[in-house]
Amino acid sequence: MKRQRFFRKDGVRVTRLIIAAISASLSIAFAGAIVTGFRGEPGFNKVTLKWTAEGENNLKTYEIQRALINQDQELEKNKITAVEAKGSAQTRTEYVYEDNSVFKTAGRTYYYRLKIVDQDGRFTYSPIITVSPTISSARQTWGSIKAMFR
Repeated sequence: MKRQRFFRKDGVRVTRLIIAAISASLSIAFAGAIVTGFRGEPGFNKVTLKWTAEGENNLKTYEIQRALINQDQELEKNKITAVEAKGSAQTRTEYVYEDNSVFKTAGRTYYYRLKIVDQDGRFTYSPIITVSPTISSARQTWGSIKAMFR
C-alpha cells in the first residue's frame, strides 16, 4: 500500500491510497470511495464506462467528464452527467454509464475521467482514460452539422 499526500491548487490537502489487488488491477482511494477498474469500452456509436466502488463514505456523486483533447480545462468544462453514489461503506457497487452522445469526424479518441464529489463539496479526480468508439457515417455527418451551429 502506498500513500500519496499533496495539496491541490485550491489549498485542499488530498490523500490517496494506492493498493495493488490480487488481480494486478489498482484500487485508488478518492474522496469518500475506493474506485477500482475505471474503464471505457468502445462500441458502435457509444462508449460504455464502468467502474467499481467500495467504502463509499459521505460520497455524493460521480461526475463524468469528457473531452476530445487531454487537458484538465477541457475535461472540467465538459461534464456529460452526474451519477449519484448508491453504495455504502460496507458494500461493493458496480457502476455503468453508456455515453450515446459521441459525434466526431476525425481522430475519434475521447478522454474521460470521474470527478468524485463528497457531500461537503470536496472532490478528487480519477485517472484519465481514452476510448476510441466506432462512429457511423450518419453520426459523423450529424456531428459536423451540429459543430457548424455552435
